[in-house]
Amino acid sequence: MKKNTIIAIMLLLSSGTFFSIRAQTAEALEEEGLAHFRKAFYEAMPQEDIAGAEAEFALAEKAFQAAIRMNPGRVEPYLYLGRTFFVQEKYSEAAGIYRQATGIAPAKKEVYLQLASALEMAGDYESAVTCLKNLRQQEKDSRTILILDDFIRRLELCAREAGQKKGGKGHE
Repeated sequence: MKKNTIIAIMLLLSSGTFFSIRAQTAEALEEEGLAHFRKAFYEAMPQEDIAGAEAEFALAEKAFQAAIRMNPGRVEPYLYLGRTFFVQEKYSEAAGIYRQATGIAPAKKEVYLQLASALEMAGDYESAVTCLKNLRQQEKDSRTILILDDFIRRLELCAREAGQKKGGKGHE
């Protein structure tokens, strides 16, 4: 009897129908999130499977958030979660996540660039400019400084145009 019980438990565990006893690390959760992200972005979206993409993105978000809770000092899940929000056009949410990531990895240029892009897409040009100016102050490479200056000028122009449109609507 004891042998049969052990065999039954082993079968249930190996089949996954009872429960999974896989201990997950933050890195494993990131990989799980990336797998869902890839399914959504590279499979469901190109096939215009909106419901499938939304479901996979939701699973990706959940995995990345769990990875962040498990290891809040690791920047990668913030970048992955931000990207997940960004491709869903949830730009304000993406910016919030990237903003958190700047506190964790203040020297990582990618975080500031992603933050500036999310802010730009959210229409918050002034905050995007501030973000890039902060990055520019840290930069030493002259070529990168030129690229940042171009990006800053473009965003400042967008900010002025957005301000003129707001101001112009009241006078029509």
